[in-house]
Amino acid sequence: MKLKNIVVFAALILLGTQHASAAYEVLDCSSDPVFNQNSCTQCFRGDAVSEGTDIGFLTDDFLNDDVVSKIVYKEEQNMPNMISLAPSAVSTSQNPTSEDFWEYAEGFNALYSDDEEGYIVPAGSKVTWLQSKLGYSYKVDTNTLDAGENALLLAYTLLTHDVNDGGDITLESEEHKECVLFASAGTPETPITPEEPETPKELPKTGPEHIILALVALLLGFGLLRMRRGA
Repeated sequence: MKLKNIVVFAALILLGTQHASAAYEVLDCSSDPVFNQNSCTQCFRGDAVSEGTDIGFLTDDFLNDDVVSKIVYKEEQNMPNMISLAPSAVSTSQNPTSEDFWEYAEGFNALYSDDEEGYIVPAGSKVTWLQSKLGYSYKVDTNTLDAGENALLLAYTLLTHDVNDGGDITLESEEHKECVLFASAGTPETPITPEEPETPKELPKTGPEHIILALVALLLGFGLLRMRRGA
């Protein structure tokens, strides 16, 4: 029996500008070796990232398309983690802090069963089970990769148990691991320094005071010429 978890809403805040929420594109996990290397069972393509990019507003929907209910125990879960695929070139931090970065969604908490001491997701139902806190994001601190190179992998792992018709719970957990692959957007091009404009040549002065001075010079020159002729 296979279970599907789908990242349905994930948005990027790129250079401080919020983008609308949108589902990540589903990929075949054989489309890139990095998925197999990280034991991913469901794969997605994230947006390209560059230095300064923030990745936030992350939520994960648990779709139980099985014929039996599933039970989830919080103590068995590990929070999603962001993996740098090129540690010497790409680094991230959790902004503003990694403390309490992830939280269980209200709808998921409402599924708690006192009798089973776990969270029961009925067959054929879907619930948002995990989300990053409002205002929290992964910040890409450095990225020197060329555009198109694999930069980051966000991995979600969920462990569940089957709840049989008689209410029995399987001891062995089933692991489902979702992976979102982020490629590099490249590094910003070196800004081009504009050339200094040439100093404009000074135009002939044409103001009224300059015309008067020119006439005076002309008259003085004419007088000097007459004096020389009369000498």
